[in-house]
Amino acid sequence: MPAILVTIKTLQPILATSFQGDPNSDVSYDYIPGSMIRGAVIGRYLQHKKVRELDLTDSETQRLFFQSNHTRYLNAYLVSQKGQRRTLPIPRSWYKPKDAEIKEDTVTKVYDLSLEQDDEQESLKVIRDQFCAFEDNYIRLYAPERRINIHNTRDRQKGRSSKREGQPNSEGEIFCYDALDAGQIFQSVILCEAQDVDLFKQLLSKPDLWLGGSRSAGYGHTRISYEIQNSWQEFQPLGDEADIDAEHLTITLLSDTLLRDANGQPSTDPTLIAAAINAVCGSSLPTPKPEHIFSSQTFVGGFNRKWGLPLPQVPALAAGTVVVFENATLLEEQIQQLHWQGIGDRRHEGFGRVAINWHRQATFQVKKPPKPQTTHQQPSISSSSLPLAQRMATQLLRQKLDQLLKTELDRRKLEVGHISNSQLSRLQLIAGRGLSSEPASLQEVREFLKRDNLTKTALEQFQKTRFKQTSEPFYSWLQNQLENPQGWIIPTPEVELSLEVKATVDDSLAAEYTLKLIMAVAKQATKEKQK
Repeated sequence: MPAILVTIKTLQPILATSFQGDPNSDVSYDYIPGSMIRGAVIGRYLQHKKVRELDLTDSETQRLFFQSNHTRYLNAYLVSQKGQRRTLPIPRSWYKPKDAEIKEDTVTKVYDLSLEQDDEQESLKVIRDQFCAFEDNYIRLYAPERRINIHNTRDRQKGRSSKREGQPNSEGEIFCYDALDAGQIFQSVILCEAQDVDLFKQLLSKPDLWLGGSRSAGYGHTRISYEIQNSWQEFQPLGDEADIDAEHLTITLLSDTLLRDANGQPSTDPTLIAAAINAVCGSSLPTPKPEHIFSSQTFVGGFNRKWGLPLPQVPALAAGTVVVFENATLLEEQIQQLHWQGIGDRRHEGFGRVAINWHRQATFQVKKPPKPQTTHQQPSISSSSLPLAQRMATQLLRQKLDQLLKTELDRRKLEVGHISNSQLSRLQLIAGRGLSSEPASLQEVREFLKRDNLTKTALEQFQKTRFKQTSEPFYSWLQNQLENPQGWIIPTPEVELSLEVKATVDDSLAAEYTLKLIMAVAKQATKEKQK
């Protein structure tokens, strides 16, 4: 089957809304979903056929837009700077040293725990960047540029902000869009039947294409071009084939994947990957062991423009999930079928892409790509609006820190057998005092945790208690947070609305969120003891 490579350059910011953010903000995905590409092609198909609605009984319509075994619209991921290739999601089994910061001018060693796990390895942390590509003998890690714009609600008829009926406080409401920035290049792929290539050439002939939401507000304008390849491959192997055990299979999800359990319900159980692969190619893969699974979950929805309604939200396995099968093999024909067809539901919208034995090295070197030269300038903000803009930037920064805190808390679960509720409550109380001071102060917690101020029993409880995931002593972790409050805030977030308005993490804000983290860890442990 031929592959049509669709290159998309963003002329305006793109708003492909995800489930992140709060009710007053829309946060875009880090990529352009395949469902959005499919919807744009459907719009051009209707114009080409000069009809207002699709005929769902028509065999051509079903083949082009609804049958996963015939046509698939893959997600548009960032294009790499060097090779101009479509990047791919980073595997969840890639870890870096805890305190290492990946930069464009230095090399960082990264470990693939799906191939080799060593108890003596230093403390490791999962990589937060989104996409990767192999360039200049290094793995380059990519993340899309984003733009945050502030908007206010206005009445469509009056053309200005006004109160809505029954909502007296609605006048002047403010919301923000966190969108993919203009000037970036993404690439999607349309996998289709040979008989449909000529039709797709006509549908993709016009370069100007609008994608995503809020098009009337200056979002969504892109310029596209396409290329047809008959021997396209979604990925290039990283490492030599001789480096991987012939009796092991490494399955990596290259997009979010929708699977169903035995009862037909959507499920994020990664062991279902084996059943999904067996159903596609008739193999007999066994159930993978827990230590060979590196997975993450997400929620998938969408928006039906014809209905004007959102689609149901369902859980899915996140892109980058890695599962290793021991003593298992697949025939070359089965591997090719999996690479072409994918697994799970909604494969025609880009879900369920898989890679077999993609990454084949236990360790490798990574860098970030050189920063591109920016050609656009952010508009300046008037002096009267600067205080309001600064408050907005600070609030957006706090939202990012709240998300980082939640992520850190998920991996900071204590073994609660050695510490009493009274010690956890004292820690929460004293941290709360430091949080209520202006500015937030870590001094009271430092005084409380000094060895001379703790009884022998209390000190032993803090020292014997460890984290489940890392086995790091609770007392040592607390001391590290007090000595370096910004140590866990990596990468350090910042918000820049203009040249004059920026919000960064200073010592006071780092102390505030470190206290919140300490309180949250202690509160979480208390709840675990109650259970």
